Amino acid sequence: MDFSESLVSQPQTKTSTPSTGSVLSFSHLSYGVSLGKAEGTKLLVDDVSVQINAGELLAIMGPSGAGKSTLLDLMAFRKQPMDGASATLNGQPLDAASMHKISTFVEQEDALLGVLTVRESISYALRLHLPLLSRKEVGDRVNRVLTALGLQSCADQRIGTAISRGISGGQKRRVTAACAMVTYPRILLLDEVTSGVTGQHLRTGGCVSHPQPGHLGGIIVLATIHQPSLDTISQFTNVLFLGEGKVCFSGRVDELEGFFEQWGRPVGKFHTPAEHAMNFLNRDFSDAKEGYSSIDDMRSFHLSIAPKSHASGSNDTAVAEPSAEREYGRTGAAATLVWNTLVLAERSALNYSRNLLAYGVRLAMYAGMGLLLATIWIRLGDSDSIINDRLSVHFFSVAFLSFMSVAGIPSFLEERSVFYRETKNGLYSTLPFVLSNTLVNIPFLFMCTVSFALICYWAIGLHPGGDTFFRFLSFLFLAILAAESQVLVIASLLPIFVASLAISAFMNGFWMSVGGYFIKARSLPRFWFYSFHYMDYQRYAFELLTNSDFRGLTFKCDTVVDGVCACAYPTSTPETCTVSGADILTYLDIGSISYGKWAAILVSINIIYRIVLFFILKSRAT
Repeated sequence: MDFSESLVSQPQTKTSTPSTGSVLSFSHLSYGVSLGKAEGTKLLVDDVSVQINAGELLAIMGPSGAGKSTLLDLMAFRKQPMDGASATLNGQPLDAASMHKISTFVEQEDALLGVLTVRESISYALRLHLPLLSRKEVGDRVNRVLTALGLQSCADQRIGTAISRGISGGQKRRVTAACAMVTYPRILLLDEVTSGVTGQHLRTGGCVSHPQPGHLGGIIVLATIHQPSLDTISQFTNVLFLGEGKVCFSGRVDELEGFFEQWGRPVGKFHTPAEHAMNFLNRDFSDAKEGYSSIDDMRSFHLSIAPKSHASGSNDTAVAEPSAEREYGRTGAAATLVWNTLVLAERSALNYSRNLLAYGVRLAMYAGMGLLLATIWIRLGDSDSIINDRLSVHFFSVAFLSFMSVAGIPSFLEERSVFYRETKNGLYSTLPFVLSNTLVNIPFLFMCTVSFALICYWAIGLHPGGDTFFRFLSFLFLAILAAESQVLVIASLLPIFVASLAISAFMNGFWMSVGGYFIKARSLPRFWFYSFHYMDYQRYAFELLTNSDFRGLTFKCDTVVDGVCACAYPTSTPETCTVSGADILTYLDIGSISYGKWAAILVSINIIYRIVLFFILKSRAT
């Protein structure tokens, strides 16, 4: 069956078991946490084994704290099980790398870009997964998923941000599920996703009953759910009940009622089988008057009637998968890197252009700061009494514009959440994310720098001439880009806005202290001078701006004592009662710097920050 037709096909009845197809087996999954030497280890998941055939939907149920999410993490290889556990697909062992390639995980939290529409969010997920799909094919598949998940009415609505209301919480759940389902994974894992998604959505939207190209028998779906409706649970083929991490029932959904009949505790008239099971499993609200058995009793009875061969880790009837074939729409590693970088850059540019909190507010802040400098330091002139004022302009420009980079933390934290969700599901790797972020940061930050420079440069009366203006613009931009990169590194390490803001503020104050403006560099203690002073991007930017402005200028000395000029700085031309810009730079010990070398150091600092960002994100993503 062609993948573009699968969404509109009628599903098989839920009780049918595919005669051929993939078989996923997990055996003896256990996971524990240490409670200390005195109390030992508490098992959150205790010896769970289960087998799922392609085209089946497994519901993992149990009360809060039963170990449902932990079990799903073990199945997805997001947690390391205890010794003795195994996972196989058609009898072939699975590891974390192979599971990562063939599965998609939908987490409890919705990580979406708020300014994108529902359609755009799903489309970008598919374009990142299958680069070679044409726009028409992408549109067709997205439309089918939108229809299957009931999202047509809000397809062109934005997700919603803190300042702009968007779609509802249940619709966000369905969008998150749609971003996973549109890629047609072989294994789909959903953690508490049914708060906004029904069982019918899972069947039709996920194409679980129908084979996709290279997927014999359809998709395998494993979902944790808490207390589903009768309609929702009836759409699942299999169910696994957990109680305190142990399997208390594992089998077909339509066998559940018979299980309780056989146990001698039939389902009541106004109860569903799932609700009935939860009465035994939830010890927090157990009814002693009923006299019903505990979790251990239910588990013991299940084990007494369960087939001994269940979830043995192999299956004699499972057919072999076809020979490894490049999935339709995929391309080579190098081309995928380039494509993902471009698609992510396109999405980031769209996000930044719509998101006021990303660059709209920052552009206004930079323009406002330029206006502030232009009206306070207005027309400084060429008197030696304003030399320190002129120096303060350059320090203020570097230090305070660098500090404003903290305004980018909220938007990056939003992107970071989306990045982790998408990379863990194999849509792309860390490198294209960092490259695309850098590519998009550059023009937006440059636009902010231009707005600041155009407003204040000539109003203040800095060195006239186009070449000096463009040097000022370029050097200041490199400093702001370095500040932005530093903030991204901090936010990637501390994904809490207040914490990132505090550390970023501290770092900017730290660089200001060792930069050589408040205290001359030669007066710094040797430790600070030979270490952080040479690492300080603000120092290099300040010295570049100062040299670009002061070189070639001459200032008149206003003070005359006993007929002799008393200039504010040592002068080499006392006879003319002037002090040159070169004299000032020499006195500050920054007169011999090279534009090219200092600019190259700033570029290098930016590259180092981005490399550090890459490794931090990569380590967290894996």
